[in-house]
This record gives sequence, structure tokens and C-alpha cells, in this order.
Amino acid sequence: MNPQDYQQIPVKLIDVPGGRRKVDPDWVAALAEDIGRQGLRVAIQLVEAGGRYRLIAGAHRLAAARALKWKDIPAEVKPADAFADEAAMKLAEIAENLMRRELSALDRAMDVAAWRDVYERAQGAVKPGRKKSSQVEKIEDADANTLASHRFSESFSQAAQRALGFSQPAVYRMLQIAKLDAETRERIALTKIADNQSSLLALVDLAQDLRGRVLDLLMSEPPQANSVAEAALLAQGKPAARSKDDHFKSTINKIRRLDRSQKFSLFDALETEIRVWAERRGWTA
Repeated sequence: MNPQDYQQIPVKLIDVPGGRRKVDPDWVAALAEDIGRQGLRVAIQLVEAGGRYRLIAGAHRLAAARALKWKDIPAEVKPADAFADEAAMKLAEIAENLMRRELSALDRAMDVAAWRDVYERAQGAVKPGRKKSSQVEKIEDADANTLASHRFSESFSQAAQRALGFSQPAVYRMLQIAKLDAETRERIALTKIADNQSSLLALVDLAQDLRGRVLDLLMSEPPQANSVAEAALLAQGKPAARSKDDHFKSTINKIRRLDRSQKFSLFDALETEIRVWAERRGWTA
């Protein structure tokens, strides 16, 4: 952000119009931490309003500045006649929220992996092994991603973890997704697969040659499979288990109707499978 392009506006003179979406306190806390360390990267947008200023864009940044007790905040200020009427001003506020491309699950995973790499270069990489102290070090025989996801997620405050979705299991899943090879990432970028975390994790588990054949089936016109699991069966010459879908759904519905004690009895019977499933998702006791 070039300071010459913006004005320093007193925070107390800025009004937030009614009807705006509610400010997320966790996101405000996370932004305040980041702004406190790095400064404000993107100025807020205001319009002059009779000696005061009306917020157009940057409600969370403004709330973070107030949390930091800033007296002034950098802002791009438009003159009062920049908008033809109230409706035009409202459209500008709405466009600020709508006209942005959210990260796909794949994009987010790659960004988190890159962020983790930078963090480890500064802090030192985590090595797998048996340790005796701290939550991370109590994890025995954990793989590198489990330990790295613990350490990286714990570098954020609780508010930041909630706002960014950086819990340890979530970070672990993103680091797993980031293992996908460059060719696969290139093929699925901007497709629905790139924004489906379950599909991405399923692709990670496949051998690279099988992964390519699976993508051929999923990305053909029309698609020859509805899921990674189905495509993997077809790619190996095995019949797709579509006929089992109804049975599976019926079983799930029956489990959901069980009372608490019956569910616990079922979980006890499936303890080994549940532990394997939880470990694959980075969950630890």
C-alpha cells in the first residue's frame, strides 16, 4: 500500500451504514493481530458525508483498527458527488463483497502449505519422533504432516484459528492436499474438483498413474464417473459400486436413528476402523 495514495482519516469520524453484514469478532481479532504485526495492507474505502465519512469497503479492517485503538486509519476517500444517489452507493458496498473470487479448496491448501514452509524456515522444521512434553510432542509415532500441522496451527491465537479455519485437523488435511503433483493440480484447477476437499483427499491416496486415469474419467464429456472412488474402480476394470448407494444411505439413516448408548456400542465395535479413519484426517487423542 502506497501511503501517498491515501489519507489518514480519524476513526471516530467514520460511520458504518446500517444493514451491513454482521462483523465477525473472530475475524476482527485475527485481523487485529496481523495488522498489529504487519500494518494495514489494504486501505479502507470511504465517501465524504457532511464533515464525516461513510464506510464503503473495509468493515472488518475498520473494526480491527478500533480494537487496536488506532486514532487514524489509511483510507481511499471519494468525494460526496462520486455516487449519483443512495442506490449507487449501496451497489458499491454490495459489489465490494460480491466481486471477489474466493479461494478453492485446492488454492487454500497450496497457500497454507507455502505459508507453513515460510514459517518453518523461520522457526525450524518439525521432525517426527517420540517426545515427552507439550501437546505436539506427546504425539507418538506421528508423521511429519501431523506434527507440522500441530505446530503451525498453534502459532495462531484461538480467534485466528477459528476465523481462518486453521485448526490442527484442518491444517493437516490441507497439507495432505498440497502433496498433489503439479500436473494434477494444473488439470483440476478451476474445476469443481478443485473445490471439493473430499475428492482432493481421495486423489492424494491414489498412485500417480491411477490418478491420471481417474481424472480422465471424471473430466470427460460427459463424465464417466460421479466420484473419485467410482472412477478409481472403473479405471482398474472393476464394476462401479453404484448399486450399493441406496444400501449405504439406508444404513446411515438406521445408524442416525439409534439412541446414544446404541451408537456408542457400534463405535466400540468399530474402534479399530474409527482410529484409522481419525488418524488419516490428522485427529489425535
